[in-house]
Amino acid sequence: MDLNLKGKVAIVTGAGGGGIGTSVAYELAGEGAAVVCNDIDRGWADKVAKQINGQGGKSIATYADVASFEACTAMVDKALSAFKRVDILVTIPAYMGSGAFASSGMDSLHRVVDVTFWGTLNAIKAALKPMMAQRSGSIVCMGSDSARMMPRGESLYAASKAAIMTFTTCLAKEVGSSSVRINVVNAALVSTPGQEGLAGHYSRYYPLGRFPTSNEVAETIAFLASDRAAMITGQSISVNSGLL
Repeated sequence: MDLNLKGKVAIVTGAGGGGIGTSVAYELAGEGAAVVCNDIDRGWADKVAKQINGQGGKSIATYADVASFEACTAMVDKALSAFKRVDILVTIPAYMGSGAFASSGMDSLHRVVDVTFWGTLNAIKAALKPMMAQRSGSIVCMGSDSARMMPRGESLYAASKAAIMTFTTCLAKEVGSSSVRINVVNAALVSTPGQEGLAGHYSRYYPLGRFPTSNEVAETIAFLASDRAAMITGQSISVNSGLL
């Protein structure tokens, strides 16, 4: 499907790591968007941006820690300086923590919320200003089926993802009059560089028989980011091979 993203400018936070964020950056670039590849790992941000440019696309790297609103503001300012507008924001970063809530240290617990929840809100808050001024924009947040399935050992992570879903539904009503849309894409386990060993054990629980790939999740995100999804906002969509 031609998503007609030529002339659009996208920011992808968490574009490194070779997982969903990297797939999203490549997918959006392949559809014609200029992509701002943000990652706290400078090497990864540079690598993804270089790959896009090497294939004839347009991309720059930024290095904001999304837990900082000031860093997210600088990220958006760099995008505006390079490309003059921001049409799409995709928020990927999350931190799952170190296990059970009762035995986790407070620093780890704060980091879960700072990266997973506030990292999403900080990027959105920074990007909303230019989007609302230009009266157009699409935001897609990476959610998780953990918010629905509530697995043991992921209480604060799951709660943070659930908060993002509620926030998205509310914000869609606030910014719709400015023609800004916001949606969430949820996934359970995904075939990424960190999940290969889990595939054989858990895939039997998936009705379609396998984990979705990061590219398949990225395709859904790109669709929601595009004008093809012009009437979709405030929604949470799971790409999870039918896991219920």
